[in-house]
Amino acid sequence: MVTEGIEFIDAKPETVIDYLKSRVTEKIEVNPANLKIVNGGRFLVLQLMNGKIREYPVRRTFLYKLLRWYGFPLGQLTKLSTESVTSICNDYLMNIKRGKVIVKTEKDEALSILSPDYNEITDLDIISEVTALGVRNISRNDFFLSITTEDKIKTEPVPGDKCGVGLNIVNSETGFRALTVLHYILRYTCSNEAVARISDVDDKRYHYGNEDLNLFLNEKVKRATVERKILVDKLLRLNDKKVNKSKEYYIKKIETVLGKKEATIFFDDYSDELTQYELFNLITSNAKQYDLSKRYFLESVAGEIIFSVN
Repeated sequence: MVTEGIEFIDAKPETVIDYLKSRVTEKIEVNPANLKIVNGGRFLVLQLMNGKIREYPVRRTFLYKLLRWYGFPLGQLTKLSTESVTSICNDYLMNIKRGKVIVKTEKDEALSILSPDYNEITDLDIISEVTALGVRNISRNDFFLSITTEDKIKTEPVPGDKCGVGLNIVNSETGFRALTVLHYILRYTCSNEAVARISDVDDKRYHYGNEDLNLFLNEKVKRATVERKILVDKLLRLNDKKVNKSKEYYIKKIETVLGKKEATIFFDDYSDELTQYELFNLITSNAKQYDLSKRYFLESVAGEIIFSVN
């Protein structure tokens, strides 16, 4: 029904940079009344009527972004025919009240639909800003970018179980994620990963308004460097504390992403006798089987365990 972009998982920085530099993108300002989705057979196709008709195969990100504007439950898509999805999309396009929208294309495919107020900072800009920190690897798909810096701080929460701590920076050129700076934790023994908030204050910025996002990024990176010692201290205390929330709590926490049945299976090995560090490891280990978006969500749940330590 839709096309898919390229996905990178834990890729070398130069691989992602070369790809970003080579792609051809365009931002087209258009009246939404001049947009129409048609069934192109194999894929949905966006028709853009602006003097002449231009056609773009629809990426998954474009479809999801349009549907999310109206709160459509994406999990229901598999139950609908292509004709039904086409009809819903066109109804939504006709009901956009604003006079202009931005259609973003990549390699002549419809990548996303955005408000003219969208405040963009490109993935290449982000990579350039954090290069001095040492970029360990980059994960990226059409939905978001995730950069992990070199883990220059080392710690050992349990004897023989060494961890490195760096930073994780998240961005989205398609409107699915806020610009966010987080702590990044890597267990060397099994390559399990997690991300954790820097502080109780807002560590993200949504892509709307006139704020200088480069300035926000630099300020948050500096703060994270200062706050890193607090994270390490919390990490060291995890093994001394038993889990303080029920299995049902954690199932409910992730079932919105995995579904009830899969979330229950995810926590099959949960026990009230686990330490918080063991629960942290259970989540990060099980998260590795999922795609980039789900894995990142689960790793952030693991990070919340660290942040909650008093």
